[in-house]
Amino acid sequence: MPAPGRKFTSHATGSPAPAAAIVEIAITVVPLAGLWALAWATLDKTSATGWLCRWPSPPPVFLVRLFAIQHDCGHGSFFRHRLANDWFGRIAGVLTFTPYGVWRRTPTPPHHASTGNLDRRGLGDVETLTVQEYRAAARSGDGCANRLYPPSRW
Repeated sequence: MPAPGRKFTSHATGSPAPAAAIVEIAITVVPLAGLWALAWATLDKTSATGWLCRWPSPPPVFLVRLFAIQHDCGHGSFFRHRLANDWFGRIAGVLTFTPYGVWRRTPTPPHHASTGNLDRRGLGDVETLTVQEYRAAARSGDGCANRLYPPSRW
């Protein structure tokens, strides 16, 4: 996911632009590493700075950006060379807790082809239930759906 106004592909060829890819990695990984280091350094502090560094919002933003980069590596669209895409995708997968090899080899049709189609759900999809599935899960006690939203609301 490029920063606003930036693209990591060349306009002329449509192929990956290595310099732009490196910039995207830098503006994602460096702040994430800095926030982690700051959180560890202030772990036993009770100051306002220590609390602010452990505030839960900033690090996940950078993890989502890192996952988007990993996703593009899986499509082979982030770097020009497949080997570079695969190795950076694997490293990013460790940080995002997403197994890159499994993600890259999702079965056909590709995961984009079934987005929003509840009849073709697959690996990596956000679990979405139909009303009937939700009611059945709530009645059977599966999951925590019935604890979050009582079936009487439906």
